[in-house]
Amino acid sequence: MDTNSLKILLVEDNPADADILQIILTDAQEIQWSLVQVEKLQDAIDSLSKHHFDIVLLDLSLPDKQGLITVTKTHEVVPDLPIVVLTGLNDRVTALEALRKGAQDYLVKGKIDSELLMRTIRYAIERANTMKQLRQSEEQLQRLNEELEHRVAEQTDELRQKNQYLQEEISNRKSLEEELRQALNKEKELNDLKSRIVSVVSHEYRTPLATILSSAELLEHYSHKWSSEKKRRYFQRIQTTVQHLTKLVSDVLLFSKAEAGKLEFKPLPIDVVALCKEIVEEFKLTAKTGFTINFNCIDNSKETSCCSNQGWFCKADLDEKLLRQILSNLLSNGIKYSPDGGDIQFDLIMSDDSTMFRIQDSGIGIPPEDQERLFEAFQRSSNVGTISGTGLGLAIVKKCVNLHGGEICVESEVGVGTAFTVTLPLHSSHYSAKPNT
Repeated sequence: MDTNSLKILLVEDNPADADILQIILTDAQEIQWSLVQVEKLQDAIDSLSKHHFDIVLLDLSLPDKQGLITVTKTHEVVPDLPIVVLTGLNDRVTALEALRKGAQDYLVKGKIDSELLMRTIRYAIERANTMKQLRQSEEQLQRLNEELEHRVAEQTDELRQKNQYLQEEISNRKSLEEELRQALNKEKELNDLKSRIVSVVSHEYRTPLATILSSAELLEHYSHKWSSEKKRRYFQRIQTTVQHLTKLVSDVLLFSKAEAGKLEFKPLPIDVVALCKEIVEEFKLTAKTGFTINFNCIDNSKETSCCSNQGWFCKADLDEKLLRQILSNLLSNGIKYSPDGGDIQFDLIMSDDSTMFRIQDSGIGIPPEDQERLFEAFQRSSNVGTISGTGLGLAIVKKCVNLHGGEICVESEVGVGTAFTVTLPLHSSHYSAKPNT
């Protein structure tokens, strides 16, 4: 766009308001501008489909459409074009909702001067360009991730075929050594490729891949001699291992999205008690034997919770998807790092302005020197031994808590157990623009 020349589409059905805007634009002598005015939303959409504009000045009250639907419809037609909403009321809630639906800024009629209008137009154009660049970068990253996954799958298959060939040629020692060297080189290339995203998780792939390979080979060569139950166990082992690998990839992509500030935060009214009970039931079905999850609901509030025939419930404006990430990661850690089994205590504590989740295990505990960096990516406690993990779970939890504007703290003693406490405000919508730190 030529910064000294603007093509403006004004969508306004009030001739007086349109004249005032043109007079204000005339006072902005430092730029050249041309303006096309239409009175209906459909006329605006037709013009945007046929002609190029640098910005849209959009009234929320039009003959054929009223309210925020005008922003939504316009943004659908020209998602990269900046929109400045014109409103007759100084309604901040409506204005902010317009921004969420695609507008870049808003102006209150009757309070517009030349300097404010020019500054708003420039800001809207700059912000729209920035959002377009971010969207393009995200699309490019997604394409790179897809390409990476494809290349990983190809090299994994190639590695499997190479190892099978080595086993068939084991009688020739020299040939075996050469082919083994090549296979190790291929494995190293695969690990280097994966390390472009996150090097610390590369070793987590080795054991699962070996499990899949060995199980597949055993099924290929011996399944005709096995019972149906034994074959089912090996197929189940492959499925479980693939799910584990999928979880690793999902964690890496989720953490990458959070690091880029692209993790969506959409708080809506949810029944926190019902959600907690649902998650607990899911873990009871999948957790290994030797564990008991005790869920307890404590009501310290006066208004936020009620008692019905079905039990306690608590309504809160939270992002259900992110809350699931928080609670599932903490419960999973409680089970994972309690190798001898035991009780997992899960308390939901409701107050007038916040909801507190406390998950306590009786596992190996966390040394004091490891607790300071516990929520950093790829950091793991020094006493985990052979317990597998990427060190991403608590980092993801921390980012989900931050998006809610909440807090998380830990209490732990080696050999006794660990307790995580997450406190979230009951109404988190005003944290949607908080930096993802």
